[in-house]
Amino acid sequence: MSTPKPWEHAKSGEGSGTDPLAARFVESLSYDTRLYAADIRGSIAHAQMLDRVGMISRDDLAAIERGLREIQREIESAPAGPRAVGVRGAWPGWKIDLEDVHMCIEAALIEKIGEPGRRLHTGRSRNDQVALDLRLWLRDEAAPALHSALADLLDAFKDLARRCGPIVLPTYTHLQRAQPGTVGAECMAWWSMFARDANLCSQQETGEWGLMASPLGSGAVAGSLLPLDRHAAAQSLGFATPEQSSIDATASRDEALDFAYLLSRIAVHLSRLAEQWIIYCTTEFGFLKLGSAFTTGSSMMPQKRNPDMLELIRGRSANIIGALTGLLTLCKGLPLAYNRDLQEDKRLLFAAFDTTLDCIVMAARVVASAEFDQTRIDTAAGGLDRGYLDATALAEHLVLRGVPFRTAHQIVGSLVRECEATGRDALSQMKVDEFNAALHAAGFPKITIDRTVYDVLNAKNVAAAYKSAGHAGSGPGGYRDWLEADATHKELMEQAQASSERPGRDASTPAPAISAAAMQAAAPASLFGGEAEAVDPAARRNADAALIAAYQKVGRTLDDLPYTTDFDAMHSQFQGAGTGLTKRTALQRLQNLRKAGKLPPAGRAASTPPRISEDEETLLRELVIAMTGSLGQRDQLPYDPRFDGLVEAFNQQAGRELSPHDIWRLVAKLAK
Repeated sequence: MSTPKPWEHAKSGEGSGTDPLAARFVESLSYDTRLYAADIRGSIAHAQMLDRVGMISRDDLAAIERGLREIQREIESAPAGPRAVGVRGAWPGWKIDLEDVHMCIEAALIEKIGEPGRRLHTGRSRNDQVALDLRLWLRDEAAPALHSALADLLDAFKDLARRCGPIVLPTYTHLQRAQPGTVGAECMAWWSMFARDANLCSQQETGEWGLMASPLGSGAVAGSLLPLDRHAAAQSLGFATPEQSSIDATASRDEALDFAYLLSRIAVHLSRLAEQWIIYCTTEFGFLKLGSAFTTGSSMMPQKRNPDMLELIRGRSANIIGALTGLLTLCKGLPLAYNRDLQEDKRLLFAAFDTTLDCIVMAARVVASAEFDQTRIDTAAGGLDRGYLDATALAEHLVLRGVPFRTAHQIVGSLVRECEATGRDALSQMKVDEFNAALHAAGFPKITIDRTVYDVLNAKNVAAAYKSAGHAGSGPGGYRDWLEADATHKELMEQAQASSERPGRDASTPAPAISAAAMQAAAPASLFGGEAEAVDPAARRNADAALIAAYQKVGRTLDDLPYTTDFDAMHSQFQGAGTGLTKRTALQRLQNLRKAGKLPPAGRAASTPPRISEDEETLLRELVIAMTGSLGQRDQLPYDPRFDGLVEAFNQQAGRELSPHDIWRLVAKLAK
């Protein structure tokens, strides 16, 4: 006989566990174990709130916190990995008959600590619990991982622009040759596309009506009779506010839809890149060669070098877009409020996220391996100047001499027809007299052109002559300005960091201002909140490796490091490895590596936060929120002049003499 499930007491008999198909049909544990860290974090915040409003005792809270942290360590140390279920080495607490990650962790907690574990679910439902866990996972794990992967892809395009930027190739509209452009300009186009995706990811993370609103405390649908403090729980988890409506909070999956749209848009952009470069790799084009690791051969034809990685990126985009369609269809017919259909959101969203992340990482590697071939481009399809790529440039040359554009367009069209009729492949093969004859025939006998017309004829001359901002050529206003602006942005950020850390500067004295116009002219904001980007992907990987090695050598947890001699020694070590990062930027990079799941565990905390009163805790929380907007943004503070001011303000108002390290430990604890 099976044991009735804790949530089926109103049913007669043994419940759904008696039917193996029913038990398997309702479980989500096979794919939702990745929410374990978010679930534990949300449960601790909920327990702290229950303690604050007097619904559980301080001893209950201590037992719950201790038990949940032990469970997290057990899950993360499982030999088969934290997410493995039903295999040798999996965490034994993952039990399919308990259906999901939430009930497995709660059952393990009750088994570990007894009665206090039974009090944890006070004022809470699995409905608001899963909504909370999904938002925490999206905000703290999925979005940072996307940021990191997109940053590497953006770096790869900048690196390709530096290597192959001046190469001239045709641009296309309707897949017909249009005007000349450069590889650097194409890289700038792809970079712009994926930078918008990164910006949308940031907007979703920080939007008050998106991932910054907490559903915790909504209960099953209508809230609770208990005196829950939803604002305090939301703030402790880094949210800006609780969700306005408990009914909507448990019924909505707009955050999943928004994120699935972001993933789908990235997939569309990746698929467009793949399609274009697959064409470039054909024998007919031959513009592009990819690294051998990213092509495959044929089982029958020994000469083949197929761009299979690009084809798979193009193909897998269909699955990602399909997940968005599935989520939209899933949500479209649901009455208020929670319905079990919503359990399927994670199956779709997780698969789409995993696929998108893999595709971004693969695309970055493909881009890093790419080499464009100017010689091959010059001869492909009968030559670079086939297709009259300079026709628009000739029309604009006539405009500069006083011919209305529509008339110039008509004149150049007649010249193209003349070339085709006489077997000439390029406008540059025509004589000056022929150009002037066409001008005069169009009614402009007083306008003549001379041999300077040839300066804007042929593709390479046109690519060098563009003047408008953001153009596709090689001169001022084009991709070189983009790369230079990126380098200027890095320099400005480094100067700002250096000035904020200059020895002897009073912390109350603001750093020298850099005008908003200068910053905007330099480049878009960094994906990592002011962190200086590596010069290229290889340099970034080397810097990350040095940071991680130094961090592991110290053997202290990341939240325990700021303002310690260990961190100073670690910083000196990776400075010696040539990373060139300040303390603040180095710590921010480590924090982002942690969010992206790339920072391995490194020992334990060597210090514990000092004890403070509830009033002092409230004061500290208010100071952090006043400076950063939310506890979720606390990682901005270490080695920032604002933190010096926070330390001084807290000590003055609380009558304490705590060190910056002690206060940082308290801030880090508040945010967990």
